[in-house]
Amino acid sequence: MRKSLFVALAALMLLASCGKESSEKKILSFKFAAPAVEATISEDAHTIVAVVPFGTNVTGLVPIITVSEKANVVPASGTVVDFTNPVDFTVTAEDGSTVVYKATVTVDPNGGGGGGTGDPTTWSGNIDANTTWPDLGLDVDYVVNGYVYIDGNALLTIEPGVTIMFEGVGDGFCLGENAGLKMVGTADKPIRLVNALNDNHPGAWYGIQISSKRNDNQFEYVEFVNGGSGDDVITVFGKLSMKHCTIDGALHQGVALGGDGVFTAFENNTIKNCGGYPVWLNETNKASSLGSGNTYVENGSNMINLASSYLYENTTINNQGIPYYVQEGLYVPENVKITIEPGVELTFDYDRGFEITGDARFEANGTASQPIIFRGTTPEDLWDGILFGSTRNGNVMNYCQIKNCGPDDDWSVRSCLYIRSDAKLTLTNNVFGPCDYNGVGIENISNWGNVTHSGNTFVDCAGGNVWLESGGDWNGAEYAPNQILNDLP
Repeated sequence: MRKSLFVALAALMLLASCGKESSEKKILSFKFAAPAVEATISEDAHTIVAVVPFGTNVTGLVPIITVSEKANVVPASGTVVDFTNPVDFTVTAEDGSTVVYKATVTVDPNGGGGGGTGDPTTWSGNIDANTTWPDLGLDVDYVVNGYVYIDGNALLTIEPGVTIMFEGVGDGFCLGENAGLKMVGTADKPIRLVNALNDNHPGAWYGIQISSKRNDNQFEYVEFVNGGSGDDVITVFGKLSMKHCTIDGALHQGVALGGDGVFTAFENNTIKNCGGYPVWLNETNKASSLGSGNTYVENGSNMINLASSYLYENTTINNQGIPYYVQEGLYVPENVKITIEPGVELTFDYDRGFEITGDARFEANGTASQPIIFRGTTPEDLWDGILFGSTRNGNVMNYCQIKNCGPDDDWSVRSCLYIRSDAKLTLTNNVFGPCDYNGVGIENISNWGNVTHSGNTFVDCAGGNVWLESGGDWNGAEYAPNQILNDLP
C-alpha cells in the first residue's frame, strides 16, 4: 500500500515539472564572422557593444547569436542587420516573457594601420567593398599613396570633417562603372582633399575620374586643393551631383565632362586658380546642366569651354557670370531648340560661326540690363557671325549685341547677322557692330515679311549697316541686288 502511494506521488511530481514552461531569456553570446568580432554583453544593463575594424560597412553585418534554451531572438541570428544606429534585439522565453537588448556597433578609427591615436591612416590599393572613412579628428585623417580604384559595386563614403592628403602627382581616385563615391560634408565640417605638405602647387596630385552613373555620386561641401596633375581635378564620364564645393588650384581644368558625362546638379560651387578653364564641356548641350550660384575667379582662361559645335538636343545656355568659349562654332539642326539666357556672353574663335537652320528654334531674349553678347574671343578675333535660316515661328533676338565679325569668303554670312530666305525671326533692341563688314545681311528682300524688327541700332559697320544680296520688290519698294541700306527696310 505504501509503495503504491509513493509511486503515485512521484508520477504527480513528474507531471507537474513537465508542464512548467521556461522563463529563461538571455543573450549568451553575440559575434560576427566577417569581420571576426565578439561583442561585450552587459546582462545588468541589457546592452551589447561591438567595435569593428576601420573600413567595415556597418549597414550589412550578420550577427551570430546564442540565446537561452527554448528562447528565440528577433532579429534572428544570421539575419543581415543595418547597425548605422543602435538596434534592439528582443528575446522571448518559452513562457512568452520578453527582454530587450540594445546593440551598438562602432568603427575603430585607429584600426586601419595608422599607427595609433594621433596618426593618420595610410591607404593604398583598390577598394572593392563598401567602405566608410570617418573623421578621425586629426589635421590629416588619411594619406593616400597611389591611384586608388573603386571597383565593382563598392561605395566609398567620406564623412564630414575628413581631410585626405595625396602623397604624389599620380595619386587620386578612379571610380569604376558600377562603383560609387559619396563625399557629403557640411558648411561647418567640409571634406578636404589636399596636396602633400612638401608639394604645395597646382597639380600636386592627380584628381578624380568618375565613370559611374550611380545616383549616389555626390560631392557637397568638398574642397579640392592643388589637384589636376593630369588634365582636370574632376573628370566625369558618368554622373555627378556637385554642390557647395571649391576647387582651388589646378594645373589645367577644374572640372570636365567627357563621353556621356553629365552633372545631375551643379550649384553654388567656386572654381579658382586653375591654369586652364574652370569648366570644360565636350558637348554644348551639357551647358544645360550648369546650375546657379557658381563663382569662377583667377583662372588662366576664365571662360567655360564648349568644345563641340553640334547640338544634339534642346539646350539652355545659362548665365554663369563669365563668358563661354565656343571652340568649334555652333550648329543648331532641325527639331532642336536653343535658349540663351539674359547676360550670357558667347565668344567665338577666328573663322568660327553660329548657324541656326531648318526648323530649329532660337530664343535669345536678353534685357536692357543683361544683354546677350555674341563676339570674337578677343577684339582681334574676327568671327564669322550668325547665319540664320530657321523657318519656325517664335524665333527671337531681343537685347542682343553682335560684334567683332569679319568677312569670310567660305561663309555666306559676311555680316553680323545674315538672314536666309523664308527665315522667321523677331529682331528687337539689338546692337550690330562694330564689325569689319555688314551689320545685317538679307538674302532675299522679297521674303522680308517674315521678319519683325524694331529698335535695332548699328555701330561702326565698315561694309554698311544692311546689305541686300538679292533685290526685288517689298512693300511697294524696289531694291537692287547687293544694295547697301542705312537701316532695316
